[in-house]
Amino acid sequence: MKIAALFLLLLFATKAYPAEPELREVKRLFEAAVHSKASADQLLNLLSAVGPDSPPLLICYKGAAEMMRCRYGLNPVNKFRRFKKGKNLIEEAVKKEPDHPEIRFLRFAIQTNIPAFLHYNDDITKDKKYLLSRVKTIKDKKLKESILKYLTTSDYCSAEEKKGLTI
Repeated sequence: MKIAALFLLLLFATKAYPAEPELREVKRLFEAAVHSKASADQLLNLLSAVGPDSPPLLICYKGAAEMMRCRYGLNPVNKFRRFKKGKNLIEEAVKKEPDHPEIRFLRFAIQTNIPAFLHYNDDITKDKKYLLSRVKTIKDKKLKESILKYLTTSDYCSAEEKKGLTI
């Protein structure tokens, strides 16, 4: 009887938290969102439970997803609101974990792909230098390959910088 009462107490006393999304699925949808509005919507839905106490990488992906969703919107006011929300989330993630290579890569990729008139390009050089100096030490093979591929095709890297990179 005591065990049953304890079990019931624990069952009702435990606050239920939404589960964090699986990172592999987040990355898959993020890649698909570049070409698909449905994937962008699905990604934002998957990341809806991500909040200030979530891991910084998920916060960053949520910010990038907000910005990615802008490409499919029509209303400029709503697009700008999403952009600002995404920017704030990305900057929050960088502030919480400034030495996370994937967070810095996401910010670099976002800043090098959005229109200049949005004035979200202050960290391109800093993030590029960070990525160039650390890319060879990244243990995640897929992430490392993605960063190398992006940097070698980026207009923001000089021929000399690209020469030092190997895929």
